[in-house]
Amino acid sequence: MARVVAVANLKGGIGKTTTVVNVGAGLALKGARVLLVDTDAQGNLAMALGVHPRRTLYDVLVDGAPVERCIIEARPGLDLLPADATLLGAQPIIARRPDWSRVLAQAIQPVVGSYDFVLIDSAGSLTPLNVNALVCAHDVIAPTTVEHFAVKSLELLIAQLGRIKGSAGHVRMIIPTMYDPRVRQSGELLAMLRARYGDRVTPPVRVNVRLSEAPALGKTIYEYDPQSRGAIDYAMLVEHISRAFGFTARPSQPSPDPMPPKPIAAPSRPASTVAPETCPHCGRALQHTSLAGYRVSYCVQCRFKKQELVRDRG
Repeated sequence: MARVVAVANLKGGIGKTTTVVNVGAGLALKGARVLLVDTDAQGNLAMALGVHPRRTLYDVLVDGAPVERCIIEARPGLDLLPADATLLGAQPIIARRPDWSRVLAQAIQPVVGSYDFVLIDSAGSLTPLNVNALVCAHDVIAPTTVEHFAVKSLELLIAQLGRIKGSAGHVRMIIPTMYDPRVRQSGELLAMLRARYGDRVTPPVRVNVRLSEAPALGKTIYEYDPQSRGAIDYAMLVEHISRAFGFTARPSQPSPDPMPPKPIAAPSRPASTVAPETCPHCGRALQHTSLAGYRVSYCVQCRFKKQELVRDRG
């Protein structure tokens, strides 16, 4: 059964859609089956992925269309239940139903079992559909820019989540977005978030113009610029989320060739002579991961990161 995750904060312009797209795409690159659900009438998920849907979430919620007929494949392993401006008309209709807060959960239930993750993108206000997203979700992830107004909105989200879900309602992760390490206030607010929320605060996603440019071209950050800071930071975030939810990368599909060529072995070196790669700042052994065609090396002590492109994604 999928982990249903609402990506929410009661403020706009803080990177919710960017996070849904690039976390979802990153999980799909690791072999997960991922469904993205757009509950925002702006319909930004479809634009960010460069798809042009014929049916949307409105058809499911209002017209009773089967949900599987409204889902489209955006990328291998990455599906989308899109939205558009018609969703504005769905909100008052949903609000009149006696089971209004569970409409979304009931609508997607027939397909949830087909996925590892369902990521729900929400608008920056507490609309009926946002309440539905929070009620539906097993977990809530809250992106927040590292500035005062966004941090205040995070506190409001946590309070509202407690009212909606009771003792079971809490934010599983807080993702600092648009983080600029050159700005002193950013560092101070990030430290404040970590002091208050502890290990729920993930490593930050640094400010990067490539993250703003990619959606206009209908591309994920891994497709648009896999060597950018935005790509490496979202790759790290995907690894963090995978560990937190216990998801292990699946092997790639076997080759259709019944006799695939044997891999060429690299020259071996005695294990005793292979020194681990160390951090140039603090000297600790670096950890490694791979995603979207490049190898990421990082230090868990001082948060040093570097990346190396290992294959051309075209």
